[in-house]
Amino acid sequence: MCRIMEDFAKEERAERDLETAVKLIEQGKMTEEEVAEFYHFTKAQMKLVKGKVAILA
Repeated sequence: MCRIMEDFAKEERAERDLETAVKLIEQGKMTEEEVAEFYHFTKAQMKLVKGKVAILA
């Protein structure tokens, strides 16, 4: 049961990081490159971020 809760917490953190990254880019506080470096995002994660920014823009 503990492992399930750890996995759930990890997924929630990852989603929160993606949403925060989108906001930082939209507000012009960080570039896509800075976000990728700061959060250690993979190319796939950055694709998700860029997709959300494009939808909201």
